[in-house]
Amino acid sequence: MKIHKKSNGENVKDISEKYGVDEDYLRQINELGEGECADGEELLIIVPTRTYRVQYGDSLDKIALRFDVRKKELLGMNPWLHSRELRVGESVTVKCDGQQVGMAVANGYFYPGCDRSLLIRAMPYLTYVTFCSAVADRRGISRVMRDDGDVAIANKSGKIPLIRIYDRYTERYTLSEDMTGFAEELIETAKHGNYKGIVLDSCPLINSAEEFVSFLMILRKLMIGSDLILINEINENAPTDFSEYADGSVMYYPKYAMKNPPSFDEGERKIFSDFACVGESAKTFIDLPSSALYNNKYIMQSEALKIARSNRYGIEVNENTLLSHFSDKKQGECIFSSLNGVKAVLDLVRELDYMGVCFDIMRTPLSHLMMYNAMFKSSYFNSVRTREGCSRADGE
Repeated sequence: MKIHKKSNGENVKDISEKYGVDEDYLRQINELGEGECADGEELLIIVPTRTYRVQYGDSLDKIALRFDVRKKELLGMNPWLHSRELRVGESVTVKCDGQQVGMAVANGYFYPGCDRSLLIRAMPYLTYVTFCSAVADRRGISRVMRDDGDVAIANKSGKIPLIRIYDRYTERYTLSEDMTGFAEELIETAKHGNYKGIVLDSCPLINSAEEFVSFLMILRKLMIGSDLILINEINENAPTDFSEYADGSVMYYPKYAMKNPPSFDEGERKIFSDFACVGESAKTFIDLPSSALYNNKYIMQSEALKIARSNRYGIEVNENTLLSHFSDKKQGECIFSSLNGVKAVLDLVRELDYMGVCFDIMRTPLSHLMMYNAMFKSSYFNSVRTREGCSRADGE
């Protein structure tokens, strides 16, 4: 796996020939369509070491059996085959350069407005699927989307569906009776919807940490014997107690709200290293941002790249922050994560023994998914995490 930055005068055909990669495959990975990429744009290069040309009567199951690979591995290397049938004569990647072992643990967020085809496309890369389908208030839990069919797809695919609850009535955590009633309703909602677990957004509750920990203890006692798991969404300022009383955590950090850190080391590396020093990184996902900040709004990265390509804007990468950006005369600057920036975060996830990654199913580019799959090793849990260089003291 390599990352190539397009230089002035290059075209997609030139780049495919340089790396010995089929041009159509290169376009598929980077979702280029039939056009050209922008100057300075980063392209993911995955070199197949074995390909197969589809014959009449072939299916993914037959090809997987013939080459002794699993069907989901084929789809992981050729994810566009989720949305269409095999075509006679087309080339299918069976094996890529480097050891392809897939991600250790991955969690994808699916919410109102998501296209089901994107859920299906992301399925080979997932371990958990979090459905953002319910909110809670003073009156109880209400659904914001009907996801019965999508949950059934996740269960049938051998994934672990989770229901995400955003609680708008935080005053309940000051009353023991309200906390117990809410915990019972959470469990019943999860069971009734065929979910395997619950995801709670803890970020707004940092100022009432003691009360929320009391609630987590009540909830965990009631969950005994229920076969449900509990995951908290936290940020870098959350008390470590928030993760101690859950089966896992999602580390949410606002990439573009870090007040312009001078460098990647002073931004992402510092945040993740600090939490790994005092938290439980081995059961924490790192949430990977996949949006672009454009005219003070968040848009999909794919849309930002289309804007740059259609207007022939050059894309530059800040070598210190590892953020990509281009300037639009009317809308101003557009900022998003570079492929090298995503790679650097993935390296940190492995280096610091985090559980895995968490991403937005709708907004995550295909190139990011394939990068996650190519980089993760299921054996990285065995590495030794050092606590040297921690900038946040233990117990703080």
